[in-house]
Amino acid sequence: MLDREKVGRTISEQRKIKGMTQKQLADLLHVSYQAVSRWEQGISLPSIDIIYEIAQILDTTVDFLLNGFSEERKIISYMDTGLDIKKLHMIKERLGSLISKDDRLLHAKCIDPVFFKLDISEMEEPVYVFANHVSGSKERFAMENGYDREICIDLVSNAANNLIRFGVKPVVLQANMVCGNNDSGQILMMGEAFKEACKENGIIFSGLEVAAQAINYHIGEYKIGALVIGAIDRKKILTGDKIREGDVIIGLHTEGISSISYPFIKVILDRKPNIVYTKIDGVNMFMDELMKPNACYVNVIKELNEQNLIHGIFSIDRSLFNRRCYRTMPKGLGASISVSEIPIPTLFQYLYELNMMDKECFLDDFSLGISMLLVVPKEQCDRIIKIIEKYHKCYRIGKIEEDKEYPDAKVWMEGTIKW
Repeated sequence: MLDREKVGRTISEQRKIKGMTQKQLADLLHVSYQAVSRWEQGISLPSIDIIYEIAQILDTTVDFLLNGFSEERKIISYMDTGLDIKKLHMIKERLGSLISKDDRLLHAKCIDPVFFKLDISEMEEPVYVFANHVSGSKERFAMENGYDREICIDLVSNAANNLIRFGVKPVVLQANMVCGNNDSGQILMMGEAFKEACKENGIIFSGLEVAAQAINYHIGEYKIGALVIGAIDRKKILTGDKIREGDVIIGLHTEGISSISYPFIKVILDRKPNIVYTKIDGVNMFMDELMKPNACYVNVIKELNEQNLIHGIFSIDRSLFNRRCYRTMPKGLGASISVSEIPIPTLFQYLYELNMMDKECFLDDFSLGISMLLVVPKEQCDRIIKIIEKYHKCYRIGKIEEDKEYPDAKVWMEGTIKW
């Protein structure tokens, strides 16, 4: 039988070694400080689940708390790995306060699965959709140059856009981070950025889960990702089958650059490192422009979809002329893109004028400030543009044509760029 007084003394001694008060330990365990006091006095014992949590927080073992030292032992704690487990628990507690307050979110707590409700009452055949998303090469730039907030917003945009290109409205997003023993202010700021981006786009934020690995990551280093979930009536999924010859192509503007283009940016900076802090137009810093988050199109796509105004969506991940982006294009049709209709953003003009890539190479690797194309009926085009402009800049940049001259090309260029 366990000696309650001995267990209580051991908990008390280990707590004091950690420099913690009874209330601090109680807060981390989500119990009252009176409960901790009763344990330490030997009046009662913590449950098996709680004794395990106590051992983790106090950097010891369950066996030691229950049985003490039977002989001299050698112990390696989390502190020896470089991880401040107490600090991590406190960070996770504060991150928990950022989780969306929404009746559809039934349970979202550190480590636990997320429980939520989806309204499928008006769907004849509901289809559930989820996608994992990571930041890619852009993440390293953000981490090394202090654009942590921007990369979180960028990640939410890209994860959400990945669903809406099929007409699926994102409902819930959970972010995740693997990092070193990072500054708590940095992690909390990133959690707030995730929450802010989700709120702006009507997405439930179910939290930022942090896995601290001080042995694998230096202070300030991290890897972030996001899981986004939605649902749609099967008959409303945008598969491209509605696209018709004569449909108009509208390009949606973004300030950001696709993460897939960042390896090319890295080569440019390696060759011309002095341009990092250049003011590209006399006002805006090159790096600030480079690290702007991509636009999120959830709200505008939702409004257009509710009115059945979209025939198809193409997500541009690097270049407007990348065939892979047009894989839902019906056979026999193609996208005729008029580059002369695209106002080239200052950042892209600056990159091109560095004279490190010829025009063909540049068009293969950069999207010219367009990250999504909407295919819409010609007769509704003017009305659709007015709706889009409530949210984003947009340009009528092409049309759907029969694919005769360029068999199975999917996309081709018309006109000349106006630099």
